[in-house]
Amino acid sequence: MKSYRISKNLKRLLVVIPAVLFILTACGQAFQPDATATLPPTVVPPTPTLIPPKTLVVCINQEPESLYIYKSSNRATWSVLEAIYDGPFDTENYELTPVLLKEVPSLENGGVSLQAATVSEGDPVSNVNGDIVALTNGVRVFPAGCTTPECAVDWDGAAPVELSQMVVTFNLLEGITWSDGEPLKAEDSVFSYTVSADPTTDVTKININRTMAYEAVDDNTIRWTGQPGYLTLNPAAFFWIPLPKHQLGALTPEQLLADPQVNTNPLGWGAYKIDEWAAGDHIRLVKNPNYYRAGEGLPYFDVLVYRFIPSVPEADLSMVLTGECDIIDTSVALENQLINIRELELDGKVRAYFGMGPEWEALNFGIKPSTYDDGYNPYNDRADFFSDLRMRQAVAYCVDRENIQTNITLNQSDIPVTTLPPNHPYAATNTVTYAHNPAAGTALLDEMGWVDDDGDPATPRVASGATNVLEGTTLTLQYYATESPLHASVSSVISESLGACGFDVQTNFLPVDEMYATGAEEQVFGRNFDLAELAWSTGRQPPCFLYSSTEIPSAENKWLGTRYGGVNFSGYANEEYDAACASALSAGLDKELFTSLNERMQQIVMEELPVLPLFFHVNVMVSRPDLCGLELDVTARSPLKDIETFTLADACPQD
Repeated sequence: MKSYRISKNLKRLLVVIPAVLFILTACGQAFQPDATATLPPTVVPPTPTLIPPKTLVVCINQEPESLYIYKSSNRATWSVLEAIYDGPFDTENYELTPVLLKEVPSLENGGVSLQAATVSEGDPVSNVNGDIVALTNGVRVFPAGCTTPECAVDWDGAAPVELSQMVVTFNLLEGITWSDGEPLKAEDSVFSYTVSADPTTDVTKININRTMAYEAVDDNTIRWTGQPGYLTLNPAAFFWIPLPKHQLGALTPEQLLADPQVNTNPLGWGAYKIDEWAAGDHIRLVKNPNYYRAGEGLPYFDVLVYRFIPSVPEADLSMVLTGECDIIDTSVALENQLINIRELELDGKVRAYFGMGPEWEALNFGIKPSTYDDGYNPYNDRADFFSDLRMRQAVAYCVDRENIQTNITLNQSDIPVTTLPPNHPYAATNTVTYAHNPAAGTALLDEMGWVDDDGDPATPRVASGATNVLEGTTLTLQYYATESPLHASVSSVISESLGACGFDVQTNFLPVDEMYATGAEEQVFGRNFDLAELAWSTGRQPPCFLYSSTEIPSAENKWLGTRYGGVNFSGYANEEYDAACASALSAGLDKELFTSLNERMQQIVMEELPVLPLFFHVNVMVSRPDLCGLELDVTARSPLKDIETFTLADACPQD
């Protein structure tokens, strides 16, 4: 992975020297000249040559719908917001660093503390899984002083009980102002919390429900108090991005959703502020004169332009060469242009940035199609290919992931040995692996009773003594993916390599809205597939619910799953996995236990194969060759998190 990096210390020391010194002239006091005196000739100062502003053009793949933080957003939107809001946290290799705050609160630095809270029957509490429930007989909770599952108890429904309650203190940096010059205060974050909590604000209320109180202690201090019993290893998740109360406080949350100023010209505290929004073409920003790092000479560029371009990789690359784009960010699909980008980089025409993960591509197996929910009938239902682990293993051995790594990701991505990228803090290393081994795959097929009855490897195998399928059933799999150049390339490798083992793969490319449509008749949410290629993204906390049996879309949950939205499309169920996931959710502040449980869940997934991880996505950016300061960190919300430090130079310090 190629990385271009400026240290935080260097960033804060970076000072841009003005290029031109302006000569100041003084004017004397006016006087009445002597009528007989000869006046000196009038000296007309020369007209100064105007230096054009330094402008940086960032090309993104679509126009944001809104710049309001509580409206729908995508990667391109956050590229713009990074210039308006600096932080409040940056993520570097999955670890948080404070930007708007003095520090990331923790038990170690005193920003997190625990206290005892007395609760009685009916009071809202958090059970050990982090669900907010009414305290009733049998609810499992963390009593006061308990932070690990070993000491959790089931409430007996009798006397009031004391529970552990987390308190987090957030300390704002002093001297931060909004772009209009008004001080940024703790009450601005509390105002944002209030807006987020309102029913008309369409955002998840999970963290709102886990909050007992969120209050300003003083102008620079915010205190969050969790519901009794709720403990988390990620307290930073309970800081709400400030909104300017002095400007917006008179508007209701519903009015905020429609207010043009809020949506197109929000106040921020970052390096830039909105100057112009030309619909369908670009957003123009200029330096924020009240930026708290302006004294360091930041930002370097006077003008920042976000230009909206379609994701047409060949055309997009040419726009860097012609100077129409200085940066093409990761929102533009460049993953299929790796060869061209490498050639341009070697020729010195562009600077290229590559990063692996956290998005990863997976081949999902239809282990339990929805038609099996009322019992499997081989005469009416889709053939039972994948309830037998050996079939999933055969696919894993036959799929040529090495080919994908070499020819599609150009070795910029690793072959996954788990569902987490190798640099993830919770990534397991001791899992079952499946190197490309067609002989091992065909041996498993023979063992199961899937035979090559005509000796022709070009024709699919048929069932001869295979369990749960009718005799003579052909090994024909329905494969679904979205319409994208990347999926077209990957599916070609999968079809060819599986075909060499005797599978007949029927590819079906669907528009995104059809691929992810909900309902019993739909392919993915309706669990009507043999193979489905899907992409996931992993944050700092591994999403164990991906393969929890509670997350299987079904008629009972309206094909949406339950708690997290129905992501276990394979219909996979494993009691040990479910137990480990539940324990991870109830690990409290026991990081060691949380780590070991996540390791075990990854091991189970690779042993049981509800999915076959194919590759980690290669995030790609390109820029003009003389751009300095850009670093592609795929774990960050936006690769432009340090845009205030970007400069131009013949040679960059990181080279």
